[in-house]
Amino acid sequence: MKWIEAYKVKFHDTNSNEILSPSNILKFMQETGMLHMKNIRPSYEDLIAQNKALILSSIRINMYSPIYAYDEITVKTWATGSRGFTTTRSFEIYKDDEIVAEANSIWALVSITDKKLIRISEVDFSNYEQEDALVLDQPAKVRISNELKLNLVGEYTVRYSDTDLNGHMNNTNYPDLFFNCLPKPETKLVKSLAISFVNEAKIGDNLKIYMARSDGKYFMRSVHEDSRINAEAEFTVENME
Repeated sequence: MKWIEAYKVKFHDTNSNEILSPSNILKFMQETGMLHMKNIRPSYEDLIAQNKALILSSIRINMYSPIYAYDEITVKTWATGSRGFTTTRSFEIYKDDEIVAEANSIWALVSITDKKLIRISEVDFSNYEQEDALVLDQPAKVRISNELKLNLVGEYTVRYSDTDLNGHMNNTNYPDLFFNCLPKPETKLVKSLAISFVNEAKIGDNLKIYMARSDGKYFMRSVHEDSRINAEAEFTVENME
């Protein structure tokens, strides 16, 4: 069953071009997912009460048309299956009955206290009627070739306002974290992005961001001070006219 919510984009959701930022696209998607969980159950809060959380493992978003300030949009989401320790979910965003963005995502079920993976079968998700996942042109997981030379392009220290209930940087902040490190981002229109999350970032953690360009795509990686990979991303963009 698809869950549907309608929104009006606020001016402050957009960037200097009055276009909805990559992070805010993901926020509209996840807000709809949270409302789906809250109404169908178990909700995100229900899982927290059980010392469990669904943590985003990877996501791919394709964007077909810009979303501007004060646009009225409809967001749809639905569960698409589960296996082992992970469950999957798809999203669509409509404007004027036209699909302007869509996404596939993979979520891992973990214990909050010790971060160990938990089998999906240990939680009753039977209320989530599953439908087929979207068919996108590339998989959600990012794969950066070992042959690419990544160069340092930025640094970022995680702040309190970046974090969520789990105490680490909310995944919705990552699209803008990477997008802001592209050369002249104000001239770029994102056509697709994919992010794979490897190790969480907590308040005070310092991240270094590396980037390479290959085959018309930007490949990016955020790394902890101890050299652990935090997240990896892939962007395709076009220059704005």
